[in-house]
Amino acid sequence: MLTKLWMEFSTIRFPRGYGGKEVNGVCVTYLDSIAVGCVNSYMRKEGNQISVGHHQILYDSKVKLADILKYLDGEALVYFSKLHDICSLITDESTIT
Repeated sequence: MLTKLWMEFSTIRFPRGYGGKEVNGVCVTYLDSIAVGCVNSYMRKEGNQISVGHHQILYDSKVKLADILKYLDGEALVYFSKLHDICSLITDESTIT
């Protein structure tokens, strides 16, 4: 499931008009870059192991994403919902090393 969701997410573009934008006090560009960086790192490794630091970043990202989703619509809602789901799956299934 995670691999399929990540592949789908990787084919969609960051939503137009959201570069540098804050949604409910959260810079979505920064949130996207740190979450996607941690996901990339996780997906390149064998097994489901994740560092404490990356796990914390993804957990915090999941919480922030859940908070901003209610303020989004259209392509932004689709993009950030998928990112939220990916962060959730990784934090739920990973083993912290």
